[in-house]
Amino acid sequence: MTTFTAHKGRLGPSQRLLQAITLAAATLLAACATPVKAPEAPKAPALGLYELRVYTAAEGKMAALDARFRDHTTKLFARHGMTNIGYFKPVTAPGAAPDNRLFYILGYKDRAARDASWKAFAADPEWVSVYQASQAGGSLTTAIANTFFTPAEYAPVLNLSSSAAPRLFELREYRATPGKLENVHARFRDHTRRIFDKHAMTSIGYFRPVAGQTNLENKMTYLLAFPSQEARNASWRAFAQDPEWQSVAKESEKDGPILDQPGAIVSVLLTPTDYSPLK
Repeated sequence: MTTFTAHKGRLGPSQRLLQAITLAAATLLAACATPVKAPEAPKAPALGLYELRVYTAAEGKMAALDARFRDHTTKLFARHGMTNIGYFKPVTAPGAAPDNRLFYILGYKDRAARDASWKAFAADPEWVSVYQASQAGGSLTTAIANTFFTPAEYAPVLNLSSSAAPRLFELREYRATPGKLENVHARFRDHTRRIFDKHAMTSIGYFRPVAGQTNLENKMTYLLAFPSQEARNASWRAFAQDPEWQSVAKESEKDGPILDQPGAIVSVLLTPTDYSPLK
């Protein structure tokens, strides 16, 4: 690189031009040598409370209910600090009666944040207008149920990234034998989650019901994802036949069953709606 020495007189035009070109080149080289910092990936929200809400659509009103969520409600939820996690419809067997339920999951920092968000949402003039317009021909729902959960200590970090093709989800609820709920959680924490991974079963979340809710004593809930229903069936077969799982299950029940019987496990297969963040 050309260097310049001090002159008692002024630089001539050619010298000034050379100096300007050299300085510009040096600046460009320095800029190229400086590493460019990659943009930070968006951080998952810190959620300490989850709410599962189940709406039963009135006869013939499911499309209108979907439209209200798609066009308005999800955006208003986000405006008021609620994290939209997933919106799902139950899978129905061929020939079975339609299941008019909509399942969805919201996340919050804590219960105080949740209550403040819902209060602001209910008072939002846009929501009031949307709600009144949507109810003009009759209520869109016949029933609304909700359940509050906190994440289990072994739950994965929430990941809202979706697959290229919508997946099948499975919501499972376990009822433990009285006094054995922590044994169930220990089996998931120490063994089951890892064996699920082995058999291509994606763990989305593991949850404990918030205390004080009716009929939720001795229960835990979790959500899995699969590429398809066929893949789900194959994964569960492989899991059940896995020698490690069979050994773990036997060892965990050496002092008696840790799941209550009968009806200890309730499973609902779910497909995501087109407006669900999680697919």
